[in-house]
Amino acid sequence: FVVFPFADVILPLLLFDNSRQHADHQLVPQFGAQPSSIIVANNGNNNGITTATRLYPTGVATAGTPSSSSAAGNSQYTWNLPNGKVQFERPLSFAGIKIMPNGELESSDSSSSSSIISLWNPIFLGSGGSGAVFLFSTNPNYSQPDSKDTSSSSQTGKEMDNDQNNIAIKVSWKRSRESVENECNILQRLENVPHVEQCLGRPNPYPYEEGRVMIAVSPVISSSTSNNDGITSSVTNVNPGQPQRNAVKHAVETMIGMLNRGIYTLDVQPLISIETGDTLFIDFTEAKHCSYPLSSLDESGLVGFCSEMIALIPDSLSGVAREYLMAELDHGLSSGNDNETPLPEKVVDILESMWVD
Repeated sequence: FVVFPFADVILPLLLFDNSRQHADHQLVPQFGAQPSSIIVANNGNNNGITTATRLYPTGVATAGTPSSSSAAGNSQYTWNLPNGKVQFERPLSFAGIKIMPNGELESSDSSSSSSIISLWNPIFLGSGGSGAVFLFSTNPNYSQPDSKDTSSSSQTGKEMDNDQNNIAIKVSWKRSRESVENECNILQRLENVPHVEQCLGRPNPYPYEEGRVMIAVSPVISSSTSNNDGITSSVTNVNPGQPQRNAVKHAVETMIGMLNRGIYTLDVQPLISIETGDTLFIDFTEAKHCSYPLSSLDESGLVGFCSEMIALIPDSLSGVAREYLMAELDHGLSSGNDNETPLPEKVVDILESMWVD
């Protein structure tokens, strides 16, 4: 099964805690399931943007399949989705990424053939207002996980696991091109921030319709639990003790790393391992890059972002959160990385007024 890294679209395997409201309906598709309806809803950010979501019956999470016109022997895959059509060559060539000797994927500025990878065996993960997302493999012989693979021998099912064979490709609609390009730009600004997904390479033109783009995002988090209990969005659901402390620490580290780079989002979306507390933050469609001195709009955005991060921490762990935050403040809020700048005094004031007694 796959938890794909965009909350703007359907989030397979991720059952969000009902006490937290997120941008779109949190839905779990079944393998081969047909949507029972199309939901159009405001995304919750008070900016008037609406997104269309395919509503699937609740069930075991796997991905959809291409239309019957794209049988295995043909040269293309095709999906007809509510917001538009998506098709890919077999394989899909994606520029700006290279495969390292250890199998890991890295961005590359080179225009050589080694910076063009072939992607195989697409699986539809979901579609939303900004685009459609698909799981691909870099290995043509790799078998993607499906609803029948629930054995504990395949994976532990309770640890966040980045399968090096997998990568997610997001295809924009024409109207959402700038939003998807901005998402990739924001993620690349956050490249060295811990616990944040990465946008690899550069936006590639979508070859079948002018004005659309594709971006590549990693990691893709997998979990093979048949009862979907490996990943959560709530620290409360994480195993008590060190796993919960890990989740709190990761939240603080990510918050400070983003603020160091002048980036905030008002739609915080964590994927947290229940067993270990390891955390990955996803969905930066609505993220903003602010400049200093702060405008009143950016100041409000930073306050909202910090409030969202605080909301992740249960009251019983607020002391742990302050402990980690004070360690960051004492460290000068910068590791010396060229991409980081010490936080302005106004931002430090916001943090101290909200998180420090």
